[in-house]
Amino acid sequence: MANNGALAPSTRSGRNMNETTVTAQSRRGFLGKAALLGGGALAAGGLGAFAEAARAQSAPASDLAILNFALTLEYLEAEFYDRARQGDFGNLNTGVQRFAEVLYSHEQAHVDTLNATIPALGGTPVRKPALKFPKLTQKTFVRTSIVLEQTGVGAYGGAFPSLKLKAVKEAALAIHSVEARHAAYARLVAGTLPANVAFFSPLTKEQVLKRAAPFFA
Repeated sequence: MANNGALAPSTRSGRNMNETTVTAQSRRGFLGKAALLGGGALAAGGLGAFAEAARAQSAPASDLAILNFALTLEYLEAEFYDRARQGDFGNLNTGVQRFAEVLYSHEQAHVDTLNATIPALGGTPVRKPALKFPKLTQKTFVRTSIVLEQTGVGAYGGAFPSLKLKAVKEAALAIHSVEARHAAYARLVAGTLPANVAFFSPLTKEQVLKRAAPFFA
């Protein structure tokens, strides 16, 4: 693990952080409307894969269970980065602060999108679970983010073959690819090789739960 200085990749001005936050807030605005209007507002928000899933109006119970499992993980990731950006894990240098801000905006968008899509498909979104996090420093926060992001990638990849509805598969892929980018970003911030493997290894539900269990209260 590199020292604190190495944890800060080159960044742009704070203006870009604000733009990221505004983009996330705008996206949540679209998704709030989607919960009332169905898939139309999702399309207006430019979230094509999820708009298509919402238009399906129903999905197999097994697909809805997988989406709710994904939502549970997204709750975990969103709160993890929210706490980091607000200083719960100590003072972060500029590069790591930006990392936390960007990933929070993405993970919260995933939460909002899933919360809008699941009802549109005839399901009921799971409630946010009680979460807990250990006392972390900047270094251990980044290390933990690698574990969480790689778990997310493995979870989506492992669940994908079990999905039945084509539109839901496409929606899951829309998140899976971003989680993979997050994992690479986390490794880059940690000062290690971003693309560390040639092949992807999916995770079973049991493996995901084992990795995530320490964060559930």
